[in-house]
Amino acid sequence: MTMTTHTPEAIRVAMDHLIDRATHFDIEALDSIYHKDFHTTLVMPDDEVQTYNKSEFKAHFAKQAQEGGKPLNTWAKWHDFHVLGDSAVCVLTRKHSGMNGKEMRLLCNIEWRFEDNRWQVLREQIFLRPL
Repeated sequence: MTMTTHTPEAIRVAMDHLIDRATHFDIEALDSIYHKDFHTTLVMPDDEVQTYNKSEFKAHFAKQAQEGGKPLNTWAKWHDFHVLGDSAVCVLTRKHSGMNGKEMRLLCNIEWRFEDNRWQVLREQIFLRPL
């Protein structure tokens, strides 16, 4: 029997919460959402690669908030949710300007781990492309 926490619907709820908190620069919430071993890879339109760990990515959001960043675009197109045990993956497309100041299309692969009785983002791969 599948636990109610381990369903595609539960991952969608976790993703909605992540998008809401990240687009509003809620660093305290991101501290709980991102796993202690969090890692993100950004592939920029010119193929430059940027990587961040948890503290670096939270600092990235904090810097945007300090610079007067207005809430980011929350638009998302959902492609796939897959749960396998205490791991899950969500694939989606987003639109926002949070990574480089220009409105971009972000192709995202978000990996989750269920630990400490909650879903946490373990890894993000984000490919930024012009709209």
